[in-house]
Amino acid sequence: MEVSGPLDDPPPDGQVGRPPLAAVTLPCGAVVDLLLEQVGDGRGTDRDAHQQQCVHCQAALSEFTTLWAPVAELAAAPMHAPPGLAAAVMNQIRSHVRDIWYTLELTESGAIRIAARIVAALARDCARMVPGVRVAFGRSTEGSIAALSEKATLGHSHPHAAIGVLGRTAVVDLAIAVTYDDPAHQVARDIQRQVITTLRDQVGLQSVKVNVTVDDILGDDESLRIGCGSPAGAC
Repeated sequence: MEVSGPLDDPPPDGQVGRPPLAAVTLPCGAVVDLLLEQVGDGRGTDRDAHQQQCVHCQAALSEFTTLWAPVAELAAAPMHAPPGLAAAVMNQIRSHVRDIWYTLELTESGAIRIAARIVAALARDCARMVPGVRVAFGRSTEGSIAALSEKATLGHSHPHAAIGVLGRTAVVDLAIAVTYDDPAHQVARDIQRQVITTLRDQVGLQSVKVNVTVDDILGDDESLRIGCGSPAGAC
């Protein structure tokens, strides 16, 4: 399936049509047009090593898969897609990638945008409320991806916010320290459930993935420190 060619008016005479999303990239450097082609070819779940660790690519691929579903369904049926459907989907995708630091919900009354830093703060605060959690940070736990994610979000005045958002999809990386004697795996599951519910209810997200890494187990008499090596609340 070709999705990188012009979908609207033909280019002026003598000019070559530019791919509609070729100049748009995610914070990690991934080209949006290539991710869209991956989804359009039915390979949205066939993720390479980078995509398996990158919250930005995961959010984009999930959102694009949802948006492209009507085209995929009609393409699989013994009929032709209605005229203009592919162009309409592309226009919606363009609106989603204009600002990758905000969620986007299009309603009859207008557009609703919520900053990624708000989504990250809600996720962290929700995680801290789960019994057994001593401290929680929103950050990537993979070296190269951590550097990209933290550099991108620091540039947006929000340190350690490892979150990818696009449209109504979000992927969150959380690192936590739990209290000694609390079952770490159960605490992590409780965090996933509560964060997903909170982001769906308070932000209106449709698809939420929460990755939880237990970085430390602390006793009552220990300082609240985690992998970054700073006192709780300082990172």
